Amino acid sequence: MPVPTELRPFFTSLVDKSRKSEINWEADGHSDAYRVRFTDFAIGISQDERKPVVLVRLFNDREEPTTVIEVTQADEEWIGAVSLINSANLKVRRVGQTLHRALEELGKDGPIGLGSKEA
Repeated sequence: MPVPTELRPFFTSLVDKSRKSEINWEADGHSDAYRVRFTDFAIGISQDERKPVVLVRLFNDREEPTTVIEVTQADEEWIGAVSLINSANLKVRRVGQTLHRALEELGKDGPIGLGSKEA
């Protein structure tokens, strides 16, 4: 179901901040589930592996969901919703940092890796 008109500014801002890697996402206990916490609220995102749905939840200070946005593959916001999941995944798994370190190691002369012996 499309993002309701009154929630579009919230959704768009969330997508923009996430694309810029400005959200400190953390894993939320399940595969493809992430959360960012604030003093008196939290935002959670998740994707169901079995069906093309991304859920965006706004939680109050008691961890109760106050707003739920469900974006399906047929919705115009689908690409933005998937980018939320992808950005959070990259941030939590530290893909960029790991790739950078791997490229540094691969750029060294000679054998590399913990088990390698220099000739």
